[in-house]
Amino acid sequence: MPMSLSRGRLLYIATVLVAGIVIGLIVAPRPNLQELAVPPAAWPFAVSLVLDLIIGQMAAQGRAEPLTMGDRFVAVLGAGLIVTVMIAMAQ
Repeated sequence: MPMSLSRGRLLYIATVLVAGIVIGLIVAPRPNLQELAVPPAAWPFAVSLVLDLIIGQMAAQGRAEPLTMGDRFVAVLGAGLIVTVMIAMAQ
């Protein structure tokens, strides 16, 4: 039986992927940002963490469905790949 995604989980995944695009647009033309201690491809983890905390609180109150590890994996890995590709294409 296929597992359907709730609106909240889809919104989480879409938001993290869009954050990857925004991070790529900000970092690609600025090589100095690419040399920071935390590489830009890892920045979507921070976006994911903030959203995960918010959704986790809502899930505890029964107002949202909790995220699965698959949701987090797809969102963060996808956003990291988007950032990496955008930086590679800018060089």
